[in-house]
Amino acid sequence: MICAELPRRIQNALPALAVTLALAAAATMAHAQDPRGDPRAMTIIGNDSNARRCGAAVVDGNSSDATVEFCTRALGYSRITREGRIQVLVNRGVTYLRRQQNELAVGDFDAVIALDPSNAEAHLNRGATLVQLQRYGPAIASLTEALGLGVREPHKAYFNRGIARESLGDLRGAYEDYSTSLQIEPDWGPASAELARFARARRAHLATVLDEPTP
Repeated sequence: MICAELPRRIQNALPALAVTLALAAAATMAHAQDPRGDPRAMTIIGNDSNARRCGAAVVDGNSSDATVEFCTRALGYSRITREGRIQVLVNRGVTYLRRQQNELAVGDFDAVIALDPSNAEAHLNRGATLVQLQRYGPAIASLTEALGLGVREPHKAYFNRGIARESLGDLRGAYEDYSTSLQIEPDWGPASAELARFARARRAHLATVLDEPTP
């Protein structure tokens, strides 16, 4: 078996992957820097300034204490809709993920799934967070569920699942997931880098075999 070293950068790469998907899941929030400019956002979240600030801060990449506070206050808004609650929970979960507060992030993604079991982006983000927590089996289950539900950017779900499979020693499964990721999104850097790493490991393995003396 060819052993491919698990990249040390994975812990830092996962949040970026998950965040991209979570912002897409926020639908109206992700279309502009200022969600107040989108009337659909107003329809979903009402006139609560905390919800708007929460969404705008997440789109801007702001993971400060203030962002968490905006999102938390928004969840207490008396007129928040089910859709609005889902968006704010996703946004706060993303913020926790960026802050490496992974248990809190899982809690928010679990809350989204409780409200909407078919929310593929929440399943993917939950899976990515579980990978960071080194809970690889449950991570694979969440990522597979996301793919089955038609996640918006499946190449990132396959990539994250590849990381989980590799961490469990399933190199063939990991290679297949990285390959599928690249097939869906050709020339995508993260998947291309992992496949290149597998290729280098294979070449090194073959070179070692060829250098061994014949009995």
